[in-house]
Amino acid sequence: MINPVALMAVIKINLLRRPLWHPAAVEECLDISRFKLNALIESGELPWAFNFGNGLARKEIRILAHCVVEKATGPLAVIGATRNLGLPEVINLILPQKRESLRCIELQRLFHVSPDLIYFLHEAGEIDRVAEKLPDTGPNASPRFTRASLAKMLQERRLV
Repeated sequence: MINPVALMAVIKINLLRRPLWHPAAVEECLDISRFKLNALIESGELPWAFNFGNGLARKEIRILAHCVVEKATGPLAVIGATRNLGLPEVINLILPQKRESLRCIELQRLFHVSPDLIYFLHEAGEIDRVAEKLPDTGPNASPRFTRASLAKMLQERRLV
């Protein structure tokens, strides 16, 4: 039998590492269909969902992991009901709070998206890149984007 305390520790670590989940992961976690998932988003039962897609034809939905865990197990004691959270609190759950910029590689993990999508958001003027000369290779070759522009993009791409 799995120790519930150990299981919750793993869940908390993953909520920090991957705060936004792909719809397929949510469907598996909640054992529901895509149709039911869309209904939960539209009804507000999963109140923090975002569409990173480029235009009406392409949807790249991501759901705040805390909402999914709450739907499966009830509200988390440390934050309460996710529907009662404000946008600044949700942004702090998604983006590291003490950082003024984040690298593309970090955003790929946090948003569970491809590097192409990050570049699309930049080219569309939705997120601002930090002006700097980057090395050709290595960990610092990944461009940085401002936390302020990322927060604004999340606000604008929230599904309500």
